[in-house]
Amino acid sequence: MANVTHSVLFRYFFFQWMFRDANVSELYQRSAALRHNRAHRHHLKVYLWRWVVVALLMYGLGAILEILGVFACVFFYTVAALAACTISKIAVAYLMLGSTEHP
Repeated sequence: MANVTHSVLFRYFFFQWMFRDANVSELYQRSAALRHNRAHRHHLKVYLWRWVVVALLMYGLGAILEILGVFACVFFYTVAALAACTISKIAVAYLMLGSTEHP
């Protein structure tokens, strides 16, 4: 049961399981993977908002703990910074999958 919960939590926050690898040498496989990835592009908006909420929540908790003088605020600021990196990765993937030119 714990493995199922871990899988659901992983899929709730990370989107890589939904997309196919387009880094293959076969032209038809690469084209099919890109079509599949572009068709699933709209899901990235949901993941983007989830990570924005996580980043804002962690930053807010860090700010509150900093005002209270608790050193644990560093943990929450670090998680917020990592969430910001994930937000930028999702935004770039969304924009690149939306481009009309083919590599």
